Amino acid sequence: MESKLTKLAKDRSQLEYNMLSKESINWFQQKVRNIRNPNYEIMSISRERQRKVVLPLLGRLYFFHYDPKYADVLPYYDVFPLVLMLKRYNDGFLGLNLHYLPIVYRAAFLDRLMNLAVLNENDDPERVRISYSILTSSRKYKAFEPCLKRYLYTQMGSRLMRVEPNEWETALFLPVERFRQDGMAIAKNKVFKESIQKIRKG
Repeated sequence: MESKLTKLAKDRSQLEYNMLSKESINWFQQKVRNIRNPNYEIMSISRERQRKVVLPLLGRLYFFHYDPKYADVLPYYDVFPLVLMLKRYNDGFLGLNLHYLPIVYRAAFLDRLMNLAVLNENDDPERVRISYSILTSSRKYKAFEPCLKRYLYTQMGSRLMRVEPNEWETALFLPVERFRQDGMAIAKNKVFKESIQKIRKG
């Protein structure tokens, strides 16, 4: 059975809305309002074998399961990140976990990043040409600050799961962020509030 990510992306492709337009955002918000069991959606995404990747590409979006090495000292963390990969290391990678932003901020931030998209021959986005230096060069990207995270391969509970470019918009709206503090669930609104404060101070 296909995941909500796959199904909504297919349904969205039939609509004549521009990506991240007001009409598109309203459509997604209406659709995800009926999701009652986000944990089931996480499992559904995780079961889709075609998403699993071995060699990830920079500037692409990925889901994965994660248990941070120093969870006991972190104020909170997301156990199912949605990350735009910025840089690879031998032991992991640097990326932007968009789950740290409330929905409206996510959409606005991705919309700005799409100006840096690498397009294919059909003018469809394939990846985002992004780096830390680009993010810090302009205040229009300041929403990156609460999202910037370093991930270790040894702490991953799954392989990376590819989110295709035509699914990026859909992935933003799925309520699958799962924040923890010392292993216990915490309200996402607390995380969102602190992220907004960090952005405004920047």
